[in-house]
Amino acid sequence: MQILLSQQAASTYVINTAGMQRMLSQKAALLLGAEYIREHPGTFDEQQMLRDALDKMAENQAFLLAKSGGRYAHLSSDLQQFYFQPPVALATRVEEYIDLVKTAHSLALVGNLKVEKLIQVQSRANELLIALDQAVTLHELVATNKVKKLQNVELFIWLFGLMILIIEARWIFYPMEKSIQKKITRLQTLRIEANRLKRSKSEFLARASHEMRTPLQAVMGYLALFKESAQPAHLEVVEHAAKQLNILLSAIDDYNVLSENKEIKLDNKTACLFDTLSHSLAIYKPLMQQKSLSFTTDLGAGLSQVVECDHNRLAWLVGQILDNAVKYTEYGEVRLEADCHQRCEEEAIFHCLITDTGPGINQTQAKIDEEENYQGMQLGLTRAQLIINMLGGEMSFTENIPTGTQVLLEIPVKVAKSAALTPFELSRENPALLVEDNLLNARVVVTLLEKLGLSVIHVVNGQEALSELQKQEFSLVLMDLNMPVMDGFTAIKMIRHNLGLELPILVLTANTTEQAINRVYELGANAHLFKPVDLKTLREKVELLITPSVVNDSLS
Repeated sequence: MQILLSQQAASTYVINTAGMQRMLSQKAALLLGAEYIREHPGTFDEQQMLRDALDKMAENQAFLLAKSGGRYAHLSSDLQQFYFQPPVALATRVEEYIDLVKTAHSLALVGNLKVEKLIQVQSRANELLIALDQAVTLHELVATNKVKKLQNVELFIWLFGLMILIIEARWIFYPMEKSIQKKITRLQTLRIEANRLKRSKSEFLARASHEMRTPLQAVMGYLALFKESAQPAHLEVVEHAAKQLNILLSAIDDYNVLSENKEIKLDNKTACLFDTLSHSLAIYKPLMQQKSLSFTTDLGAGLSQVVECDHNRLAWLVGQILDNAVKYTEYGEVRLEADCHQRCEEEAIFHCLITDTGPGINQTQAKIDEEENYQGMQLGLTRAQLIINMLGGEMSFTENIPTGTQVLLEIPVKVAKSAALTPFELSRENPALLVEDNLLNARVVVTLLEKLGLSVIHVVNGQEALSELQKQEFSLVLMDLNMPVMDGFTAIKMIRHNLGLELPILVLTANTTEQAINRVYELGANAHLFKPVDLKTLREKVELLITPSVVNDSLS
């Protein structure tokens, strides 16, 4: 646009110059005529004006015919033909006219200018005026074409700008608006989800506190009874209640895993199914007595065999079904039938049928919302179905005639080999180093390790553990993670990298987060157990870690 506008300004100057030629040609003729009729010809003013007019006319002629880059700067092809080609040949005629006026002026200065010469100049001036008018018209036509070109370019620029705006609106601003709107919607969804999770976690903590009070009440109540009567049966109930608390803690861990959309990891152990069911039955018997419900059990002989499965979650599944039956049965009875049938040498099926006389549930209600049917921790059906699928089992709901519900639970289990239960004797000559800052927990673990035949040295943080490891050799390190002075993570790293020791490290922790467990293995730990630990589980891990050392010592 700037280039075209500058060209338009140049065209205006060219037109003015071409128009000036007309005026100058007539002025020169008039001055020459005035010179002729004066009484005192050849005065200075008229001579100078005439010369200035002729010089200006020659200067304008040179401007109009100027070249730039080998081409005429101000002449179009039509103008070039008009200026240089017959019949007009305007450039030649202008030069001839200027020469003619100069010659006539010279004659006038000496008093020899004849009227015939003056008439010839005037005639040439009239003819040149016509040709100059045509030249101005052609120059104006060139300028008009440039104006049209400028208008077209301006229109193109406007259309191009409009197209750019449309493109920006369609492919930039519209997607940007969509993206912003999508992000706003996502943020609103996340905010709603965050509020829901906040309420859900608050409700969950309240329910967890409520559910834990049931086994805790059994622990406290039966301990009080044991103090009064010293009956061993009371301690058995306390043991079952404590194990039920451990099962509830496992449910809390599963809740954390499910809330993060992660997969629950099974913890398979070898144990007797009868002992597994006893934990749940011992807890729910008092609750049924409080509601005056009849609770009958039919436990098959197959439950006495030792199997490998996730016993904690299996007990939790049975407990959830019992919990649902107790909460929704106001009168009548709850019946549990359980057995384990061996399919082949290594596989068996655990069957558990729980029947109640509550309001009942039809087949389509088997997938109802957990908040309406599974009370308790309200992990209920979501967690139950997930765990059952992971265990490869099935759970079905049917109507109990005349009233109530029947829930059938079938879980495949692996029959344990008898050799797995063979006791393993550990020598007290294999000292273990326990790193635990909680003295109560330390006393329990030391007692369990001594029952396994190990001598134990206890320290309260990682710094003390490093000092002991530099003083003597140990067959095993049992490491807590959260401790003052030096935590377990740093201690494991120092043992492996600074001290360069390869002895087995067993992590005992209440930190169940996946990140923490992955980290301890990256640092060099060999195995882990979550608190609280029992004697059987501890024995299995210790045997696994120490046995190679014992074998190597005996061979050497």
